[in-house]
Amino acid sequence: MQLFCLPHAGGNAGLYRGWREHLLPEIELNVICYPGRLERWQQPIPASMPELVREVARAIAPRLGEHWAMFGHSMGAVVAHETVLALQREDLPQPQLLAVSAREAPQFHQLGILHQQDDEALCNELLRLDGTDPALLALPGMRELILPTMRADYALIEQWQLSSTQLLSCPIAAFVGSEDPELDQQQAEGWATWTTASFTLDRFRGGHFYFSEQPQPLISRLQARLKAVQALS
Repeated sequence: MQLFCLPHAGGNAGLYRGWREHLLPEIELNVICYPGRLERWQQPIPASMPELVREVARAIAPRLGEHWAMFGHSMGAVVAHETVLALQREDLPQPQLLAVSAREAPQFHQLGILHQQDDEALCNELLRLDGTDPALLALPGMRELILPTMRADYALIEQWQLSSTQLLSCPIAAFVGSEDPELDQQQAEGWATWTTASFTLDRFRGGHFYFSEQPQPLISRLQARLKAVQALS
């Protein structure tokens, strides 16, 4: 089973650091690195969500085997969903599971303007979501590294509009933190309307980044969902 993982706005592969040691040997971990960070820091960040999705789809399409799944956290859930839609339009192999984490269903998405606000507003948002060490944001040098990528990613997600209302043929599994300020139960359950297959919702203790410190509970549940859909195929 190939598992492709996509990070949140402003995030990178570090979100999935340590996952390999918890995953079953038969699961191949593939972490997507967006342009503009880590080893791709010199590459420009795509100007729109469709551009980013095209790049992700082109990158993974030649590598897809018979058994694969996508996991996206926050903005990564949108990228994952749109990528599966793009592959579906090209009649390319569909995943056995789309896993969406800490993200409301598309019908609840609202346009935003945070990317147009000042650095202080961006920092306050990062602190609200508890995804960045406050000590880092207190350092001017770190702000210069973190905030441009965050702002560019927020522009992508805040201006995003769903590319298609086509339903997916694969199951969708949603995962959320019980104290996430970004979405409620109804918004998470709304993902059920985007597939003709099964839907599941799992809740974990914590906020928007509920698995960053202790990923094992999420990974165990994700693996259970993967096993369940493989047993049906």
